[in-house]
Amino acid sequence: MVAASMIVRPDGRTDARGLASCDARLRLLIASGGDDRIWLDPVTRRNRYSVPAIPAPDELWFSSSTASAVAARGWTAAGEALQRLTTPGRCSIAALFDGLRQRLLSLYGAPGAEAVLAASGTEAELVTLCLALGLARRPVANIVIAPAETGSGVPAAAAGAHFLGRASLGGAVAKATRLAGWEDAQVTLETVEIRSPCGALRVQADVDQEAALKVGRAVAAGAFALLHVLDASKTGRSGVSRAAAAQILDRYPDRVLVVVDACQLRCAASDLRRDLEQGFAVMLTGSKFAGGPAFCGALLLPVALAERLADAEPAGAALSPYSAALDWPAALRRPFASDLVHVANLGLGLRWSAALAEIEAYEAIPAAWRAAMLSDFNRSVRAHVDADPGLVLADRSAHAAAPGLIPIFHTDGADPRAIYDALTNGDGGRRPCHLGQPVAVGPALALRVCASMPMITAAAESGFVAVEADLDEAFESWARLRA
Repeated sequence: MVAASMIVRPDGRTDARGLASCDARLRLLIASGGDDRIWLDPVTRRNRYSVPAIPAPDELWFSSSTASAVAARGWTAAGEALQRLTTPGRCSIAALFDGLRQRLLSLYGAPGAEAVLAASGTEAELVTLCLALGLARRPVANIVIAPAETGSGVPAAAAGAHFLGRASLGGAVAKATRLAGWEDAQVTLETVEIRSPCGALRVQADVDQEAALKVGRAVAAGAFALLHVLDASKTGRSGVSRAAAAQILDRYPDRVLVVVDACQLRCAASDLRRDLEQGFAVMLTGSKFAGGPAFCGALLLPVALAERLADAEPAGAALSPYSAALDWPAALRRPFASDLVHVANLGLGLRWSAALAEIEAYEAIPAAWRAAMLSDFNRSVRAHVDADPGLVLADRSAHAAAPGLIPIFHTDGADPRAIYDALTNGDGGRRPCHLGQPVAVGPALALRVCASMPMITAAAESGFVAVEADLDEAFESWARLRA
């Protein structure tokens, strides 16, 4: 663990001193400012996803669709950020958060865009709903795509309710009840599925048509529509095409807010810049494909929307259990952060410091190299599945699938939950192997084998051989558990 002993001096250089106190502070803070999903078990020192707060390079990490351990680069970056904050005159907490937003927008933004930070992708849903309520001044119809393939708390958050029994900043809350201040808000939840009940993918044109009909009905009934575009689901599939969303927004420019759910962050940066240029908002996280610590989310706002929101009536007080003032850009603090209780969420800032270090390293690799390595990853996983008679791809077609995220069924009667737990515990091989959590695809459960930005960055530096060897070990352990 390099970062455990890397201390930044006032001159900007680093000393290797092994200061355990600094390491302990980072371990504590990087898992703070979130709900009980990231709290560390006092015995295992891991969160509910079996992920530690520190790097775990001796374990196999193919779990980026759920959560991964922070890699060395990210851990070092978070440690350096903390050291700057605790060195007098180096960096203020406000400057840290402003810098994080600027770095996000330099990667994914368009001129004049803004960024709001959030403790997770689910909190980003709450932030988006808050903005819609601030714009609408009328009932809001929140149209969510494939909620079972986005996040378990998304339907509650999309309806304006607490999605767990504890909030990231506000302590105990009543799960499934409306946020304080939103009790009388007129919010209805609509859903559009991307699969049939049997798990087969629906035709894209049918999904687009259903979304257009639901938006049309909402607007005709006097509501404001918040329409989601799903860039990549838990199984790597999309829902509501960007072209269809653009047509809907053109038809109802003042009655619709389109938000792209890119929380898996598996699309090209140019796609997200184009989304903002088209007037779409974008939700993303640094804790899935990006490989940063769980949880760190953000909502990017196109310039025209940001300008409209700057003049909105105050509407953010309901977010106090989930949002801090410095999560918001200065231009939006008056309408949306002036009544928030907390000034800053330091844990969120440290997690984004780690995630951005990984994203920037990944984006520095030529796009053609990244695409080739993700293609190699997909090809290798598919070859392993084809060679094992007890496994089968959940979606045989690779068309329109997000690269580096492959859901797999058992055909031999093995229990996916039991296999997942055994692999995570290291029962099947030399070391623990982390896969994406079991996810329902129709009536069956799939396990997911996933690449990540840190994996691709490492492969760009040293070749794909190490990734191939790790995949060999993972599938050997998987087979051994089912023997």
